[in-house]
This record gives sequence, C-alpha cells and structure tokens, in this order.
Amino acid sequence: MTIWAAIYWYSAGPIITLNGRIAASDCVDSLSNQVSPMVQMLLPNNDASFKDDISPIHAARCVQSRFEEQEDAFQHLSWPAQSPDLNIIETLWSVLDSR
Repeated sequence: MTIWAAIYWYSAGPIITLNGRIAASDCVDSLSNQVSPMVQMLLPNNDASFKDDISPIHAARCVQSRFEEQEDAFQHLSWPAQSPDLNIIETLWSVLDSR
C-alpha cells in the first residue's frame, strides 16, 4: 500500500491510499488527479513542498517529468527517507491510528 498525506502547520490533510502493486503511471495519475488538487485547495499560494522517499517509483522518468511540470504549484524535495531534517512519519502514525 502507498500512502500520501498532507501535513501543514498543526494539522493533517486528507490521506490518499493506493492499494496493490503501483506502477509509475498510477503514481502520475494520483499526482495529477488527487495530490495536485489537494495541494491547490490547502495551499493556494503555491508554497507547498512535496517530499518523497527513496521508492524506485518516484525515480521513474514519467514521475520526475510530472514533478517538473508542476514545479509552479509545489516544490519537490527529493531528500532521502531517513533524513532527520524532514521525517513526517512519526507524526502520521497517530493520524493513521485514529482513522
């Protein structure tokens, strides 16, 4: 399962889940149809950042191209998953438990 979530200031946004084996085209579709509209709704001033992990799907050429196309809408941070600078998973566990 793949989980995408929005966290901003002291709150969490919607959680997007993709089940089963995820292809790069599924990732691009979710970026276009779910993530981008959510970012535009939550942060309309185009000051959002998207942080991914080191999943191979995020390195796919079509996914990277989609990030480049949307660079006006949000900044893409390709920091490694274990970076102490921005690791949101600990914050997400309580949100996932409550849902």
